[in-house]
Formats: sequence, structure tokens, C-alpha cells
Amino acid sequence: MPRQLNIRSDEAYRIVSDVARRTGRSHTDIVLAALLGYREARGGRKLTSAQRAFVDELMVLARRSAAAADPKMRSDHAHLYDKRGLPR
Repeated sequence: MPRQLNIRSDEAYRIVSDVARRTGRSHTDIVLAALLGYREARGGRKLTSAQRAFVDELMVLARRSAAAADPKMRSDHAHLYDKRGLPR
């Protein structure tokens, strides 16, 4: 299971949501692209062509997985519980 990153900022959430809506990309794609760009702009090491191809392949798989997911499923697992908080 991939590790999670929780960002507790309403402004960051609004920005990511706006960019995701405009580009049709996921929040994860937007944050990852921003972090990669930030690292490269700050003189961090650039990815080799093999590493870039691997990241691109992973992103394709992530988009396919997201597209195949049931839209009722949410990361907070609310789809598993009724209005009273009891398991469905």
C-alpha cells in the first residue's frame, strides 16, 4: 500500500482542486508534478530517461486505476457506513 501524504491547508486543497478540474488530472498527479518541478528548479537531481519513463508508466497505471474505481468509493471510507456510522 502506498504511503500517504496529508496536507492540512484549505488553500492548498483549493489550488489543487482547481488545477485538477482544469486539467482533468488527479490531485495526486498535480501534487507530484509540482513537487518534481520544485525539486528540479531547486537544483535537485534530474531523473534519468529510464526513471522518467518509469514514473510516466506509473502515472498511466494510476490514471487507469482511478478511472476504473467505483465513484461511490471515497478515501474516507464513507461508502462503507450508513448515516449513523454503522457498517453497511
